[in-house]
Amino acid sequence: MTKAYSPEKKISILLKSCKLIYDSMTQGNPGKPYGADDFLPVLMYVLARSDLTEMILNVEYMMELMDPALQLGEGSYYLITTYGAVELIKSYDKVAVTRQLSTEVQDSIHRWERRRTLNKARASQSSVQDFIAISFMEAEAKARTLAYRTDSTTHQLIQQCAEKFEVSEPQDYGLFVQVDNKTMQMDDDALPHQIKSHLLNKEPRLTFCFIYKQLSGEESPVPIIKDTDAL
Repeated sequence: MTKAYSPEKKISILLKSCKLIYDSMTQGNPGKPYGADDFLPVLMYVLARSDLTEMILNVEYMMELMDPALQLGEGSYYLITTYGAVELIKSYDKVAVTRQLSTEVQDSIHRWERRRTLNKARASQSSVQDFIAISFMEAEAKARTLAYRTDSTTHQLIQQCAEKFEVSEPQDYGLFVQVDNKTMQMDDDALPHQIKSHLLNKEPRLTFCFIYKQLSGEESPVPIIKDTDAL
């Protein structure tokens, strides 16, 4: 998880890890249903035997930089559960052994949820800042999370990418979006935030990735996307 750069990638790894824990619990007692009250102590045990310092940093990183659009998802639920487990471990010598979170931890979670809710509400304003994960040259390669204005055009975001990835000839690079197995080049005037929000809210959920890479000199160029109508 520590090697992953984007908050979304870290949350994906966390989600897979939590599901592995659930699977190991069911293998011990096949057919027995397990709930959150059963899962929390096991998660605490796993965390206590891991590098807790790095885990704390990762949890704080994800909570602060997670896309507000993902707040109500499964990943967000397990992120809050992990945060609660970490806090219980940190305060283990101060409170009696219990599965209940302390009032301080619950207040902290509520403040975080309120802050993320406000950020999500502000996302509709063009002046707000958001984050976008962009890979370099190919999907999931050297991914970086960039802060950008939600009214930024592709041309403006490309300038940030050129600086972030330190390319020597930025005029030869462009921004692409890969949706499932289809790759499209972003038009200079397209709004990446609009494209990202549309894909995040589309049902059924699509797998997508933004890629900053060299422009192709092939005779059959990839299609150019200007707005969500092309998706």
